[in-house]
Amino acid sequence: MKKPTKSSPTKPNAKTIVAATKLVKKRSISPEVQAKGAAALALWRKEKAKAVKKGGKFLAEWEAEQELKRAQKRTSPMMAIKAFCNECVGGIKSDITNCTAPNCNLYIYRPYQKGEE
Repeated sequence: MKKPTKSSPTKPNAKTIVAATKLVKKRSISPEVQAKGAAALALWRKEKAKAVKKGGKFLAEWEAEQELKRAQKRTSPMMAIKAFCNECVGGIKSDITNCTAPNCNLYIYRPYQKGEE
């Protein structure tokens, strides 16, 4: 009898095929979503190519704009409120806690509130 070597392929049997299909989870993305993503990617690539072609300060401005967009995507509403309050009082945490502007629309959402009720 001849033993199979590593280089010789073995035929998969029904059990290995079933096991392999169970392991593979396929995520399906609708064609509309795929088309929208492809269009957005094409536009981004076109804008980047234009900035690279101009070079210099145009490229730096484009990269700064892209970084700002990424940062805005990562910012939650609570992080935005915290940043607003921080800027309003000059970055002092105790002043945010003891806020004296109850007419502010964000007053009830301000961070570092005392346990008042």
